[in-house]
Amino acid sequence: MFRHIKKILKKIRQRYIRNLQGRNLPKAAPSVSEAILPLDADTYTITPNQLKEMMDENKPFVLLDVREKWEYEMVHLEEAILIPLGELPKRFREVTPAVEIIVYCHWGMRSLDAAFLLQQLGFKSVKSLVGGIDRWAQEIDTRILRY
Repeated sequence: MFRHIKKILKKIRQRYIRNLQGRNLPKAAPSVSEAILPLDADTYTITPNQLKEMMDENKPFVLLDVREKWEYEMVHLEEAILIPLGELPKRFREVTPAVEIIVYCHWGMRSLDAAFLLQQLGFKSVKSLVGGIDRWAQEIDTRILRY
């Protein structure tokens, strides 16, 4: 009986080793855009300068802040709606799907997730602010608080 179990374990081990050898692991990690957005980044992102142009031209859009409440209270863009990313799956109906939605967060990572989620929920025009409010503070409004 012991020999039989030993033989089975040996076969399992050999199979496991063969599977490991056949795997092609990547030599380097993917870039941020490859890892997060499987889509064309130019189509689904907006730079701070482009957003500023939209504001200056009074184009209709919804500005959605997906940071936490304490972050929003510290600093936020005027007329932004606050729905933290963790609450977005439950509260997405609070966002008007008829106009373009610009999503932002601190550095742009959560907003990419939020934009992708909203697209999956059927929103047609959603863009993530590249670099988030931090890049906005560097390039557009240097008076606002950076944290």
